[in-house]
Amino acid sequence: MVTVTDEMIDNELTRLQNRYGNMKDQESVNSEEDVINVHFTEVDASGQPVEGGATKDNSLLVKYFAESVRKQWMGKKVGEALTFTLAEAFEQKEREWLRSDLGFDKTDTAADSKPFSISITKIGLLEKRELNEEFFEQLYPGKEIKTTEGFREKIKEEIQAHWNAQATNQIHDQLYHQLVDHTPVSLPEAFLKKWLQTQGENPKTPEQADEEYPKFAKQLKWTLLSEKMVADNGIQVDPQEIRQFAKQQLFSYMGGAAMAEEQPWVNDYAEKMMKDRKYVEDAFHRIQTQKIFEWATTQLKPTDKAISAEDFTTMVESHQHDHH
Repeated sequence: MVTVTDEMIDNELTRLQNRYGNMKDQESVNSEEDVINVHFTEVDASGQPVEGGATKDNSLLVKYFAESVRKQWMGKKVGEALTFTLAEAFEQKEREWLRSDLGFDKTDTAADSKPFSISITKIGLLEKRELNEEFFEQLYPGKEIKTTEGFREKIKEEIQAHWNAQATNQIHDQLYHQLVDHTPVSLPEAFLKKWLQTQGENPKTPEQADEEYPKFAKQLKWTLLSEKMVADNGIQVDPQEIRQFAKQQLFSYMGGAAMAEEQPWVNDYAEKMMKDRKYVEDAFHRIQTQKIFEWATTQLKPTDKAISAEDFTTMVESHQHDHH
């Protein structure tokens, strides 16, 4: 189980305050927390725009610039500009995404030496949303959260739920590989490779079939194992579960907004999706697969172990690397 730290709660609380905060226009840059809308223009050594050079509008916090150049922005107003190379203006972690944003390959370090005129088009100060009952009710309607402590506890619950879901996904992934890689299933390899050559609109060569076979065989083994577990353990999917799946998917599309599930339009959406055969088949498969893993998990005796988010992420990446 990933340990939720105070730092993780603090970061999420700040993110929410910023997301729901208000932007206040300013005449000049006054602090590193100011947001400046800027226009990047690639220029030559004399400061003239390069024909066909990179240009891009962006919005940045002043503190995103390298510490050595932040003070040069102080007091600057809309219309004023400074010229820097990316290497001068930004630290490495910022340059990577800026290269992509400006149309370069993100690994193209040569772009870091190109000079850009960076002109201010707008200046604002993000006023963080105040922590009060109105804000708490907006984010968690009906939860009766009255205090900052209660708000932090709710944030902690959601962060923990996120990481618990990630841990469950990791268990399911390891179960899948354990079952597929270590359950002996005899397949008619020669026949299946010939069959693969005839499938699809374009016939495949024996070499192409050989290349595709390992992935195909793994999928086929999982299908056979799934059908066996479903049959032996009476795993079923009820139509009402598909309706509920559609509702929850709708809520996730709307940013996780808290809404009453029995509102007429929500039910109408679910009934509409129940008439879409492809959707129903896909939802059925997802729910059935989830139930298979839930059953398989009951056959284990896992031991809870506290782990940091960083170590958990490293573990997942290592596991994914091992299976590619």
